[in-house]
Amino acid sequence: MALVKRSRGGVQPVALTRSDVIEEGLRIVQREGLDALTITTVARDLGVSSPAVYYYVSGKDDLIDRVCELAAGQISLPPDEGAEWDDRIVAIILEMNDTFARYPGVAARVLPFQRPSRAVDRVADEVRHCIEHGGFTGRDADDLHAALHFLVGGWLLGKRPTVSEGAMTPALLERSVRWLLAGASA
Repeated sequence: MALVKRSRGGVQPVALTRSDVIEEGLRIVQREGLDALTITTVARDLGVSSPAVYYYVSGKDDLIDRVCELAAGQISLPPDEGAEWDDRIVAIILEMNDTFARYPGVAARVLPFQRPSRAVDRVADEVRHCIEHGGFTGRDADDLHAALHFLVGGWLLGKRPTVSEGAMTPALLERSVRWLLAGASA
């Protein structure tokens, strides 16, 4: 922990912030997975007591929700500069795959509709925008959005089909999404 000079001499630790707590939680998840995230591990890694962490989060669920939201917020959206609608959707989904791969366990926490997530809503809204830009409206847009959600959710959360060793790659995910989009466009 960083130290600052005191006005009366000596040094003291820089005050802990909520961002410090959440960012340390994210580092723990990246290193060890979501199951390893506890108030105690965050406190230990920050060199503070557990009550110091509780000052910034109300408990383990609050900590996990905030860390997951921070992780999901790292999903970058490709620029809209002349890219085809389907290429943008593929890019978004591959970025989701990469981001969630860096933070084991986070996808299972944020993708289901059980908890609100601004970060996931931002991504879903962008995918919906791309679908509409592709000419889909009404029920067709709803159906395609749902199919993409199920495909990506199944990829990130579900049991994978039996395939040859090493075949479960981002390239397979990309081919699957493109196949779905081409079928919807036909």
